[in-house]
Amino acid sequence: MDSSSLCLLFLTLCSADAFKHYEVYRCVFNSSDLEDIEYIYSKYHKKKEYMRFSSSLGKYVGYTEYGVMNAERANKDTSELSARKAQKETVCKQHIDIWYNNMLSKS
Repeated sequence: MDSSSLCLLFLTLCSADAFKHYEVYRCVFNSSDLEDIEYIYSKYHKKKEYMRFSSSLGKYVGYTEYGVMNAERANKDTSELSARKAQKETVCKQHIDIWYNNMLSKS
């Protein structure tokens, strides 16, 4: 993706006893074509990203020891990978089409 790409951001927060965990879903795009969309799902704990799924790679990548362990487990689960890959179309494509039709095309 080039530097002129746009991004939609979805955020989920969870907090219990000072342990902070959040997940970020991003759709990076420069057109409404499915091939020009990248879906990125990241997991954070205490402000540190420990694991990420990227539709460009088609798999999870871990950034900490805990993240690597969980990424390996998730990459072995074909139903998990299929579900994440489907998010590119079910989440990103739907919202990006709305943006293009209602906002970006009218500017």
